[in-house]
Amino acid sequence: MERDAIIFRRRVMTGGVDCNGATGNQSEALDHIHDYYKKALRRLPPELIPSLLEAGFCFGFLDPVSNIIANTVSHELDKRRENKKRSRAGISKNGEKSESRRTAISKIITESSKSIRLVPRTSDSSNAILLNSSIAARSLRGLVTFLTSYFRYLTTWDALRYLVLSSADLLVAVHLIKEVRRDAHTFIIHDPTARIAMRCAAINALHPAVDALVSRCFLLASHADEACNLLVETEGRISHSTIDRLSMLLTTTTTDMTIRGSPMQQAIARLQHRKTKAITRLQRRKMETFLSGTGVQISLEMVLLDKIHLLYLEAISCIPKDELGSRHHRGLLKAGHCYGPCDPVTNIILNTIWYDTVFPPKQHFEAAMIFTKSLARIEFLSLRGLVAYICVRFPGFSVHEAMRRLLICNARLDSVIEMAKREGHDEDILFSESVAYDTASHAAHHPRPAALVEFVTTVMPHVGRTLGSTREVKRGLSSRDVFTICKSLSPELLSSKSSKKVQKLSSRATKIISANLDEFKACQDTIVKMVEAALRRYAEQQGQEYELHVICGVNSTIPEYGVFYRYPFSHMNILARRKDSQNDDADQVPTLFFIQCSDSDEDMQHKEFLCCPIFDLTKNAGRCYRCEYHGIKIIHPSSESYLGRCKDFEDMARGESAVTIQGLVGHGQRKTLFDGTLEYEDSIYFDPAWDVDFSKFINRAARDQARQEKLMMEEHPRSVDHSWREKLVFRE
Repeated sequence: MERDAIIFRRRVMTGGVDCNGATGNQSEALDHIHDYYKKALRRLPPELIPSLLEAGFCFGFLDPVSNIIANTVSHELDKRRENKKRSRAGISKNGEKSESRRTAISKIITESSKSIRLVPRTSDSSNAILLNSSIAARSLRGLVTFLTSYFRYLTTWDALRYLVLSSADLLVAVHLIKEVRRDAHTFIIHDPTARIAMRCAAINALHPAVDALVSRCFLLASHADEACNLLVETEGRISHSTIDRLSMLLTTTTTDMTIRGSPMQQAIARLQHRKTKAITRLQRRKMETFLSGTGVQISLEMVLLDKIHLLYLEAISCIPKDELGSRHHRGLLKAGHCYGPCDPVTNIILNTIWYDTVFPPKQHFEAAMIFTKSLARIEFLSLRGLVAYICVRFPGFSVHEAMRRLLICNARLDSVIEMAKREGHDEDILFSESVAYDTASHAAHHPRPAALVEFVTTVMPHVGRTLGSTREVKRGLSSRDVFTICKSLSPELLSSKSSKKVQKLSSRATKIISANLDEFKACQDTIVKMVEAALRRYAEQQGQEYELHVICGVNSTIPEYGVFYRYPFSHMNILARRKDSQNDDADQVPTLFFIQCSDSDEDMQHKEFLCCPIFDLTKNAGRCYRCEYHGIKIIHPSSESYLGRCKDFEDMARGESAVTIQGLVGHGQRKTLFDGTLEYEDSIYFDPAWDVDFSKFINRAARDQARQEKLMMEEHPRSVDHSWREKLVFRE
């Protein structure tokens, strides 16, 4: 069945940009911002108008008009303080021309949306141009930058679309993005990621006092109810007593940062108020068109892959260390897909154990590290299988509609089916479970599609119910549990044998595979030593010992800030188990850790380490420029400081980075959305008994390299290029 919905195409925006309608969205967002400035100018005393034109930005954690007033008063306070300093120093203050309301409005709204540059550039002249831009244009830049700095996978143009839907109200836009992405995490004002995003917004908008704006935004958010009562929209100008009280709220520092009132709840109330107004058919169609746009679809795909990654971490944590390290790491990466008749975690576990039981390798090797790229690929291929199954069962669904429902249902096929039926969608008249799973297994490049179909339609439902009951009683599996599952998945149950024969490997291909496996083991040994040293350091600092369960993510391309083309640091995720637990091993699930460590050759005792547990995966994780750029799914702590968290995003906001936010998103996507082709890393798990396709691939690659070497010898008899070997050798 050749349908676009089934053939899951790799769709990556050029440079991460999907700019259809960008100019129109800029213009519409600016229209909303202009209206806010007109309202603010009606309420501010004339003497504050110059401060509004200089730094009265409409972004912050209140409604846009209140943000303009608060930021204007804040800037006026700084100017008065500066004038007092100048007076005491005997320096005459610069005369400041007062502005009429009409002149101010003219200055704000005359700028064309086409002249606004939302993506900063490294150029003094571009900064000069921006400083001459209107306060509305700079506000729009700040709004866009906050959203793209706070949310992963959000491009400038998609941020603009959300700003149009939210009427350029920052927290309403945040709420809409979380709603579309089905993000259950509560937006926390004092989350460090929100503070970094606000700094980036102020930097990009060229605020004259970035630190002051950021600190006062958060101070005011701590008194959201009082601030809203002070600035409630009324006829006429606000009084001087109101301005004085607002000034106190902006300058009174306190250690108690408890939020009094909820800025996000106020934003949701504003959104509901707008929804109560009549919505035209054209507006509704416009919203539907936006939510089905290419940029939104791809960002949803990336968010869904993040959710699937968490499911894989849960499944990995359930499998006992000895069974995972000695045997089932292979089945996980070759055939541990998350689709099937059970919940995703149960499907992963059963598909993993089944493949290793029915198609055992010729020889095992110990692994303490799950290869990062291979894990990302099995997650992506799982998503392809899920989407293919849904589109076969419900022919009316597009890829986007299938992914949206998977996002809502946390990748559970049974929940998606129930939801679709409840919504009145019809199944294919000729629907067959076997056909659906066959389509899914081919879309996911399963190594044994026919055998899988037989397994999921016969044995798996029964074994899955038993495993589900076990997981309800205890959080993880014991070695006995895994042994019981293996017994129920006896190879004798397999009737679908492959008729294809594995090609005999050439001597060169055999050497390539051997070199890759040796390099993997050497790399693994080094990383395990670093992880164990980090856990020892954590035990010394916190008084709690942990032992390694498995390494489940490594990014060894973390540069020291300001140093390029050298990567002296690594970021890692590991699962580790407490040593002193009195509970049964199966009751104590390993804890996820984040580690940042130096890659230098110095003694482990003197290495730099940041090692911290991440106990609650439901909380927003911190962002990392370096991990996102390379498309590596490392979960970072929400409250710790680490390389790649702040400075790189600030450089992008200043226009001092070679990479824009579009480049960051696009490059990460290209590294994450695989096309299912075989790669050299697959040689780590090559098995001459089963791997038909890879034997052809590696023999062909070996022939190509031999041909290249022969040509080099003919052209340069005394110098043969052996650099191809470095490309073949595994590197984490």
